[in-house]
Amino acid sequence: RVIEKVLIANNGIAAVKCMRSIRRWSYEMFRNERTIRFVVMVTPEDLKANAEYIKMADHYVPVPGGTNNNNYANVELIVDIAKRIPVQAVWAGWGHASENPKLPELLNKAGISFLGPSSKAMWALGDKVASSIVAQSADIPTLPWSGSDLRLEWAEEDQKQNKVISVPQDLYARGCVQDVDEGLSGAERIGYPVVIKASEGGGGKGIRKVENSESFPTLFRQVQTEIPGSPIFIMQLAQHARHLEVQILADEYGNAISLFGRDCSIQRRHQKIIEEAPATIAPSSTLEQMERYAVRMAKMVGYVSAGTVEYLYSEDG
Repeated sequence: RVIEKVLIANNGIAAVKCMRSIRRWSYEMFRNERTIRFVVMVTPEDLKANAEYIKMADHYVPVPGGTNNNNYANVELIVDIAKRIPVQAVWAGWGHASENPKLPELLNKAGISFLGPSSKAMWALGDKVASSIVAQSADIPTLPWSGSDLRLEWAEEDQKQNKVISVPQDLYARGCVQDVDEGLSGAERIGYPVVIKASEGGGGKGIRKVENSESFPTLFRQVQTEIPGSPIFIMQLAQHARHLEVQILADEYGNAISLFGRDCSIQRRHQKIIEEAPATIAPSSTLEQMERYAVRMAKMVGYVSAGTVEYLYSEDG
């Protein structure tokens, strides 16, 4: 499919970086930086701020203001704009709708390319329960959780034959807890302190630390209320851990590489403030093993595009 026009379903620095990078590549390849044209989504707030990305774009589409559910995270709106313009591809960047598997799924049905992973690969590595199962199947050490015994069969030979894995719904359901009683049972088995986590949560939402069984029911219901309808699982609390990440890059032919790691432990309200690279807290042998694991996970699910594999690292093992 020839791509001549791209919808950027993002704003700010993400949109600016996308246009700069593709135009630089376009000039180097075709000696014409305008070979690919860009359509951007613009809220009233973006217009008022006279945002740089609006001036860089070839065309803009006004969208409702307010929270990102009205605009950049609204999958149905993004797909509708992509079909109306029309464009041949959509780039969602990071944040907003970029990790919602519905976006590549609906775009694929509309015959529009998503510049990123497939919906199945995105779900397998983006959902907290599914990704934990994939990690265990890749022999990556995981904290004790409500699905610690769940694994999928996969070998390096499967990758050579372009076989990818997916997490069946029945296996997925076994990693979740359905109610307070089941959660209490899982917490007792894992050992306090634990965290109750919504698989669709993020940014500090849908997660509660639990010190004992007395407070478990109340905190469980808080997670249910905060992320309505999300599957919930229980995991051992990682105390005194660092947040380390490995950047990966993969193509549609089964090739994947790691682009080294970084330390993202300095956070405020569960949001990263500073990313330090290279990571110095862990031995080089550990970091190399983390990179190998990250590449293995990408190949297992057939991941395409750039991605990040996040780890919790503790010096005490």
